[in-house]
Amino acid sequence: MKNIKSAALLILAGTFLFTGEAAAQYRRDLASVPMQDEAQDDTTMPAELSGARTWTLHDCMQYAVTHSPEMRLQQAANDDRRIDRREAALSFIPQISASTSGTANFGRMIDPETNMYTNTTTFSNSYGLSASMDIFNGFAAVNNLRIAKTAVLLGVEEEQIKKDEICLQVIQAYYNVLYYRGMVELAKEQLAESRETLEQARMQSELGLKSYADVLQIESDVAAKDFNLTQQENTLEQGILTLKTAMYYPFDQELPLTDIEPSVLFSSFASDSDADSIVTAARGFLPALKAEEFKVRSAEYDLKTARWSLVPYINAQGGYSTSYVYDRSYSVNDPFWSQMNEKQGQYVGIGISIPIFNRLYKYNQIARKRNALATAEANKDIKDQQVEGEIRRAVQDMRGAAKEFISADKKAGALDISHQANTRKYEEGLMTVIELQTSSNNLLQAKAERLNCGLQYLLKERVVMYYKGITYLDQQ
Repeated sequence: MKNIKSAALLILAGTFLFTGEAAAQYRRDLASVPMQDEAQDDTTMPAELSGARTWTLHDCMQYAVTHSPEMRLQQAANDDRRIDRREAALSFIPQISASTSGTANFGRMIDPETNMYTNTTTFSNSYGLSASMDIFNGFAAVNNLRIAKTAVLLGVEEEQIKKDEICLQVIQAYYNVLYYRGMVELAKEQLAESRETLEQARMQSELGLKSYADVLQIESDVAAKDFNLTQQENTLEQGILTLKTAMYYPFDQELPLTDIEPSVLFSSFASDSDADSIVTAARGFLPALKAEEFKVRSAEYDLKTARWSLVPYINAQGGYSTSYVYDRSYSVNDPFWSQMNEKQGQYVGIGISIPIFNRLYKYNQIARKRNALATAEANKDIKDQQVEGEIRRAVQDMRGAAKEFISADKKAGALDISHQANTRKYEEGLMTVIELQTSSNNLLQAKAERLNCGLQYLLKERVVMYYKGITYLDQQ
């Protein structure tokens, strides 16, 4: 009896020991989850940006990541995975339960001492404490904990992927707004130049140096360029709405952006970017590839768990119980603590569950898990191929954009000088109005191409820097 009591107390002591460790793990997991009042209000502008005169690209990306509902959804999913990890860690500790009951009997009943019916009133009170623990379950608890930890790591990578996707959308919308704004400025310059030419033509027409047909031609050109300016302004407004949508920025608030001149930020970055070295390095840190690796690892643990489910399971139980009975018919009842001490009992036990036949369910599960692992490995190879193609394409696009910008810059400079010369020729009567308009349109198109190529280069450069290991938010 003493050995049984000692074994029961040993199981209960281990229960409390594991429970204390589980509580510590719970506190560590709880500390890793941000409190509700620490989260930023998603309906207001951040304090560090509310007083800014203009918004940089980094400001826009930071605002979008902070206020994106998609990020909140991903963070909630990651919190669930941390809870799953905590549950998997707690599966190693015994399950413990306590019970108590109180029963009052009135009237006719069986006397437990004489086994005869009697009329009396009794009160009984019982207490119990039990614990059970898996000794061997085919390493299911170990594999489940590994799966839960892998899921947490996968959630971190998925959160970074979501953050990068949001930043890339903001970058594209931001550069589009800069392009549209640049087109508005070019349209204003061209319209102002045409109006100035119109005033000169009217003065020369009054002096007999220009025909009235030339004046009408220039007036139609001014109207066409004014219409073009209106179109560009509408396009700019649409671009700003797209940017605000990508940022989750209030539509009724102003969004002043910082000017960017491509020629100022242009660098020789394209010359030192080797696609092979970038691909090799990206396999070690790129979130999309790491996420696929974690999926393969999780599938491997699932397959191991399914295979070990074919072996017997062993578990242990232990418990302690006692009771107190008060019988009114007795002249004297033993004291409460005396009965609690005399009626106490303990038990320990070991159970073995041996799987024999369950309609091949476990074998089918093994086959499914094996197929899931093959699917995860295939998806990893597909993603690896896609990422390598994206990296090589991004490097090539950046180099091409750099060359196009250099050519467009030279072309715009040459056409600017040529247009100035053509303007003087027109004033001297050596060029027709139509030729001057053609020269002006060619210059506008060249400047637009220069602006577009410069912004495209900046966009492609950021993508390549991302593949080199610098996240969009960390880029200057």
